Amino acid sequence: MCKASLFTLTGEVAARAGIEYETLHPVPGWAEQDPDVWWEAAAAGVRRLPGDLRRTVVAVGLSSHRGGVVPMDGKGRPLARCIIWMDRRSVAETDLLVRAFGRERLHRVTGLVPDAEFTATKLLWLRTHEPDLFQAARLYLQPRDYLYFRLTGVPATDDTLASRTMLFDITQRAWWEEGCAFVGVTPRVFPPLHSSTAAPHRVGREAAEALGLPAGVPVAVGAGDRACEVLGSGAGQGWVMASTGTTTNVSAPVLGRPETLDPRVMCSAHAVPGMTVVEQGMSASGAILRWFRDRLLGGRHDYERLDELAGGVRPGSDGLQFLPFMIGARATRWNPDARGVWFGLSEAHGTGALARSVMEGVAFELRACLELLQGMKVRVEGVLSVGGGARSRLWSQIIADVSGNEVAVPRHTDAASRGAMLLASAATGHITDLVAASLVANPVAQRLRPDPQAAATYGKLYTSYNQLYEALRPVFADLA
Repeated sequence: MCKASLFTLTGEVAARAGIEYETLHPVPGWAEQDPDVWWEAAAAGVRRLPGDLRRTVVAVGLSSHRGGVVPMDGKGRPLARCIIWMDRRSVAETDLLVRAFGRERLHRVTGLVPDAEFTATKLLWLRTHEPDLFQAARLYLQPRDYLYFRLTGVPATDDTLASRTMLFDITQRAWWEEGCAFVGVTPRVFPPLHSSTAAPHRVGREAAEALGLPAGVPVAVGAGDRACEVLGSGAGQGWVMASTGTTTNVSAPVLGRPETLDPRVMCSAHAVPGMTVVEQGMSASGAILRWFRDRLLGGRHDYERLDELAGGVRPGSDGLQFLPFMIGARATRWNPDARGVWFGLSEAHGTGALARSVMEGVAFELRACLELLQGMKVRVEGVLSVGGGARSRLWSQIIADVSGNEVAVPRHTDAASRGAMLLASAATGHITDLVAASLVANPVAQRLRPDPQAAATYGKLYTSYNQLYEALRPVFADLA
């Protein structure tokens, strides 16, 4: 979905709109989106906002998902659909990069765990399978970059998106020329790098007419969705962001780069100068509840009703455990062969137990992510819960009980657009301290502390949960 939000200068939401668009799967494992559809959705979303408010806009901020690639010709036109982050066609190219540079070196230089998610593997795939297109391409844009180009007519990017290409040196904050050369490109095929808080270009006349905005309004470069979300949530000072939507991401902003970076953890550039974001992402979380609701329950219940049913079941789901690996396991286990498992299922278990076990399984994985951060000496004071999952008080309480940490829910759980707003405000001089401004713009609205009795129950179940995964790991491999 493309979301368009209008904020006041004090950070209040004046209006918002959302336009859905399609993700195409022409071949199993492929995932593509049409860049022109992004632009049409953005224009439609903005035009749904009140016209009198649109005419008062003083800056535009942008954010998008990361790792995708839009090949552009020399006249600024897309040559193909965007291969987005979830596309899995370039697994062989990932292996090729690992053989060439070694997994440890790729991780050390780029901060990323080698995976088909990233731009480098997609470019190698295009070079092998679409050589004519690869030769014709003059510029490669990520989704946010494409919208910036359509708004201003000038290409631009920032470190937060560059650091998700697997062609960017996360320590030097510069393009990794050796990696680029191996893929068959030079840094010149990527847009010029700018600070996330820069606004080097302005809304062009054609774009202004399409969106109903004033021409000449500054367009902040902005950042990738995760960096914007971390900023907009107010995470920092030991408070780790846990964002639950389709999947769950656990992110901690830190100064510089951690001295010890566990090979299972990714490190990306943050939108705040001098900081990085230590990231761990699961494969699915909220998507599993949606699958459960739509496929097994026929859509009969909404999420509030599922919460109500799950809340009527004791911690531990009456002996039912769930491994939330419906599409494989990412952080911290990185096992693409893993699959979802209900263990201990009996005729006595009803809808509430099934729903609660899904929430508990995700919470167990989140605990594993927090423990890994603590092993890296990253400070963990508590969890800031954002995204759609944060609207469930029950799920937030389960996370507190399972992890043993206080969970705080900010006033605004849709944090990515708020982060883009803060970057646009900084770019136009309306704020000077991003971190301080984020805390003012999105204060904590709810705090949930661990219940000692539930925490003790979950401590024992966490051990059996991990034992269950280890016991099934060879079975996953055999079935794959």
